Amino acid sequence: MYKKDFISLLNSPNIPNFFLLYGAESYQVEFYTNELLSKYNKENLLSLYYDDYSFNLAMSHLSEPSLFANSNLLHIKNDKKIPAKDAKELIAQCQNNPNNIFILELHEGDEKILTDIKKQFGYNFVRFFSPSSASEVNQILSNHAKILGLNIDSQSLLYIYNLQNENLYLSASELNKLASIGVRFSLDEIKERVYALNGIGFDVLFDKIINKKNINSDYFEFINDSSFNEIALLNMLFRAFHRLYLIHSSIKTSGKFDPKTVLGYAPPPQIINKLQSQAIAIKTEQYAQIFKFLNEIEFDLKCKNSIDKECYLLSALLNLQDILSKNSKF
Repeated sequence: MYKKDFISLLNSPNIPNFFLLYGAESYQVEFYTNELLSKYNKENLLSLYYDDYSFNLAMSHLSEPSLFANSNLLHIKNDKKIPAKDAKELIAQCQNNPNNIFILELHEGDEKILTDIKKQFGYNFVRFFSPSSASEVNQILSNHAKILGLNIDSQSLLYIYNLQNENLYLSASELNKLASIGVRFSLDEIKERVYALNGIGFDVLFDKIINKKNINSDYFEFINDSSFNEIALLNMLFRAFHRLYLIHSSIKTSGKFDPKTVLGYAPPPQIINKLQSQAIAIKTEQYAQIFKFLNEIEFDLKCKNSIDKECYLLSALLNLQDILSKNSKF
């Protein structure tokens, strides 16, 4: 099920009594799990988080009649799948008794790992992906800010998102902190209160990559965090170059760049000028080389277990700068 279909389901009277929500995008998985749970009677709710999971305890909760409520609600939250046979038996309890409800929240996005457990849920599952555009980021964070009663414009929300290395969960946490001290913030005020996750934001690192400046110290500062993930950084690079390619293509085909049409939002003039300069400085054939090269890096990172991933990725970024140097206008 797609996210939009799931949202429609939430607003319908036909919500199933067993459901799987999963994906590597933790903020949305958690947010929409809570939205789903809010649709049920929580008087007899059992929540089992991570290592607290026990099949016997979960089964007992659904098997025994509730003394104080009309339904038994089971919520399991984990970052690794539970055995498929466990899910099958828990789902059977729900199929045999409509008063039993089972919600499985998995913070895992690997389709291969989850294939067998998804089969148990039939059509009752939804996967959440990282936002594919700035407008989607803005919609998600604007909604979070609205819930908190915060008055923050889209430019400021995107600033926070980029500063937190395009992590929605961390961005939402920063909004929570801001909500504890006020309700209205300008971009300048946010710059004084919100700091980069690793001391250096992705935009700073990307600008140095694309301008072929020395990135060694910035790279190691960027990865110096327990939550750093090589594939996450690679995905950021994909999105950054794809954004530039969209701008490049727009200018090539129409002679102009409309930020609202291409990006889904209007950045400040200085950002627009920077993006335009970066986009047209890279030739069309270089974009093809870049995307092919990034795909090769992703393959190596995922399939070659023997490599030192941090050093390999630094070497790859230096090679990426070499691609940008060839016939570049920078």
